Amino acid sequence: MKNFNLTEFQAFVKERDHWPKHKMEVMLKLVEEVGELANEVRKASLEGLSDSRRENIELELYDCLHYVTQIANLYEINLNEAIDKKEKINKERYKR
Repeated sequence: MKNFNLTEFQAFVKERDHWPKHKMEVMLKLVEEVGELANEVRKASLEGLSDSRRENIELELYDCLHYVTQIANLYEINLNEAIDKKEKINKERYKR
């Protein structure tokens, strides 16, 4: 797999997984994956960060990123534009 920029990754996810009639199911999958990520982070906090735990966190992060991107696609949201908008808000809000 190649290194993607955000626009390419969003197109990649849309090509593979685009289910416009299943918005709620995709959202629930994101919640499930966030729970799995939280579990791995908790274990790393309690037991230490082994190589296998680090890999599990890496894989769960990908799953979360994938579902966030899929939701953006379902609602026709350009993530680059969303980042720009939110960073402008945060710059003002947090005086960055």
